[in-house]
Amino acid sequence: MPFLPKPKIAQLILAAGSSSRMGEPKQVLPWHNTTLIGHAIQRALLLQETSIYVVLGAHYDTVYKEICHFPVTILRNTEWQSGMGSTIRSGIKAIQQDKLSYDGVLISLVDQPLLDTVHFNALITQFSKEPSVITATDLGSGIGVPAIIPSKYFYELLQLQADFGARYIIKKHIDHINTVDALDKGVDIDTIAQYHAMIKSNFSS
Repeated sequence: MPFLPKPKIAQLILAAGSSSRMGEPKQVLPWHNTTLIGHAIQRALLLQETSIYVVLGAHYDTVYKEICHFPVTILRNTEWQSGMGSTIRSGIKAIQQDKLSYDGVLISLVDQPLLDTVHFNALITQFSKEPSVITATDLGSGIGVPAIIPSKYFYELLQLQADFGARYIIKKHIDHINTVDALDKGVDIDTIAQYHAMIKSNFSS
């Protein structure tokens, strides 16, 4: 089996939303000994040789205080209210301004805390085999993020409309993607009830 060089990947953690359905900032809800966003960053830091960019928006000051000690690049999307597309655009612009030349961007969310480093490494391993093809997560209910988007699609990410996320790009190229099964771990936390249920099922003795 030929040696596969590890691709250069930038991880883009999207954390700019207002968590309107939660009633409080989702990013700073407790998770283990940290917060949801702290957990997402800690998980990302375990991936070797990836640069991490975190895009904040709503509740910027509150969330920034929670993560400013981490060795990551923190970005501020002042247009977060217009939708996820603007958050992705601001991240891709920053990544392109970096001196490194990336083969792809790993887009992830703060509200899928059950997805572990094993899953992210599986995405990277698959992407290494075909670095020109999108590698996305099979969530059971559909194909989505976390996903690694090759650099050849950065232009398309920069053209995303305000209310379109990475799933739009994935769906557009659905016939030419690879997937990694989330194994029932790709659950989003969208409401406070879901959060408490997930806490109870994962941390109860």
